[in-house]
Amino acid sequence: MFAELWSDLRYRARALMRRADVERELADELHFHLEREADKFERAGMSRQQALREARLRFGGVEQAKEASRESRGTAFIERLAQDVRYAIRGLRARPAFTAGVVLTLGLGIGANAAMFGIVDRLLFRPPPFLRDADHVHRVYLTRTRDHIDRTTDDMQFPRFLDLVRWTHDFASAAAFSSWRMAVGDGDGARIRQVVGASASYFAFFDARPAVGRFYTAAEDSVPLGMPVAVLGYGFWQTEYAGRADVLGRQLRIGHTLCTIVGVAPAGFHGFEEERDPAVYIPVTTFGVDARGRGYATNYGFQWMAMVVRRRPEVSVTAATADLTGAFRHSWVVQSSIETELPPVESVRPRATLAPVQRDRGPLAGPEAKVVAWIGGVALAVLLIACANVANLLLARAVGRRREITLRRALGVTNARLVQQLLTESAVLAISGGALGLGLAQWGGGLLRHLFLPPDFAAGVITDRRTLFAALAATVMAAMVTGLAPIVDGMRASLSHPLAAGGRDTGLRSSRLRATLLVIQATLSVVLLVGAGLFVRSLQRVRAERLGYDVDPLLMITDNTRGVQFAPAERLALEQRLVETARTIPGVTGATIVSSVPFWGFEGRDLFVAGVDSVSLLGNFDMQAANADYFRTTGTRLLRGRAFDERDGATAPRVVVVSQGMAQVLWPGQEALGKCIRIASPDSTCARR
Repeated sequence: MFAELWSDLRYRARALMRRADVERELADELHFHLEREADKFERAGMSRQQALREARLRFGGVEQAKEASRESRGTAFIERLAQDVRYAIRGLRARPAFTAGVVLTLGLGIGANAAMFGIVDRLLFRPPPFLRDADHVHRVYLTRTRDHIDRTTDDMQFPRFLDLVRWTHDFASAAAFSSWRMAVGDGDGARIRQVVGASASYFAFFDARPAVGRFYTAAEDSVPLGMPVAVLGYGFWQTEYAGRADVLGRQLRIGHTLCTIVGVAPAGFHGFEEERDPAVYIPVTTFGVDARGRGYATNYGFQWMAMVVRRRPEVSVTAATADLTGAFRHSWVVQSSIETELPPVESVRPRATLAPVQRDRGPLAGPEAKVVAWIGGVALAVLLIACANVANLLLARAVGRRREITLRRALGVTNARLVQQLLTESAVLAISGGALGLGLAQWGGGLLRHLFLPPDFAAGVITDRRTLFAALAATVMAAMVTGLAPIVDGMRASLSHPLAAGGRDTGLRSSRLRATLLVIQATLSVVLLVGAGLFVRSLQRVRAERLGYDVDPLLMITDNTRGVQFAPAERLALEQRLVETARTIPGVTGATIVSSVPFWGFEGRDLFVAGVDSVSLLGNFDMQAANADYFRTTGTRLLRGRAFDERDGATAPRVVVVSQGMAQVLWPGQEALGKCIRIASPDSTCARR
């Protein structure tokens, strides 16, 4: 049986690869049978010519026999397809300008979609590499109500994480992690790197095996201190240690802690980190002590870590969410017993939400995700416009080919065969456009990838299988859509009208199909034009937005003392020396100490104003601690009143400077100078504007 199957496969392959030889053998075989049949009739008394004629009559049509033999090979469809491809290529080569225009149009549409799909997929749909059973893995979000406003975050305290793990039952596993840029290394070799503090259960979410060594264990991640061990990221291992296997057991200072290297993560692994490839992974307990001190494990005031969970397969998302919400409420009650000023659980209504692990698909999606989704829609509209344009061009070309199509139908070509040939032509054009589009997406989409994706994630289009599949799907769609119009027109053509017209196409009546395609093009173009106008207008407004300080000439300097302890007076003296040194640098016109950077970092405190029930209901007001040099250094102009000066010392009356927007919200129609603001408590000392 196997020998027969192998022989049949060889014959079919030979029929495809050496078709001329097989056709010659078929003709010789048919000729042999006709000759033998004619010999019988000749022996019966017929002349040779009569015998051949009778043999042909008895045998039937030779060409029909050849066609039946070809059908029996099982390669007829492929042969017809190859014939259609050759015919399509000859027809397109005869009209190079038309072909170039169609291919370029489709290439732009398919290329735009391929480039945007790669970005949208990486931001919104693609799970992290090596993630196991991604449908059951969720990022945890916690929501509280304060002043009638719901506040959602994916940051939580370490004791909150322990509470949620302790009092839930619908999850197979849970992990905590936090990512910070920290000093890694000693001396001149120290650099700021991305460090992930993750619980030992973090790695169990992935089907990933260490490239070298092992991952750290639960015993090395025990509360409260953990063990000073580290797992290197693959890229960091390659660049800093040249991929040496003897890296295991070496010491590496991470932040303030001297850690022992126990393993190396595999290539391409970055855990749940979305911004860049981490350099080092350390136990979350070790990370907590290093970054937050020994009180991290019991203090509900430090929100510094995220949580992911794996839902049990038999548990629904609704049931798991209810389970997690119940644990969150229980945790809030426990926290309230420690922090007596905390609002009661009934007023804050604590609740949990399970969302996909991709942060941009959750309730805290950033503006980049919204912009990417919008641009993705624009790319799809561009493809539809391109398809409508090409369909119109092919339809116009089909009008000129009506006589040819009608003649082929009159000669017996079936509708199915004609549809196959027309679809093949559009497929050849779409494939050519798809190849051009991939090239444009690979080389021209680099700017988009640079804008929306971290450098470590900005892989090319051609090397990404998911993006290639999306480009193939766009190409197939383009072939089907563009080939539909000439097929419909060809099927509606009369069998006699074009032939009777002597080759002149008298059917140049207004085509409803062409009019519909033109309407689609115009409508989508107007939508894109309006959207582009709104986008440009928004961009202009953002660029014209006054931030209140000079952005371009300012630099932010941070220090890293690597755990050296300073008394408050010593710390202040060090900062003042740094400021004085900075002022001596050529080109520096000013320097000042600040507590945060506007629009990047902030410090929020409760504010209380006489006559205002709740300041937080009127907006979010960030606080900046500054000295007399702040406004001069940042280039911020005061509209009224004065800046800080030598009169505003530690023992002087408390004063504040508020923004114009804040003054208009809190004291509409009034003079803000001299008004009182109380910070942190309604009984605190009044700070005058």
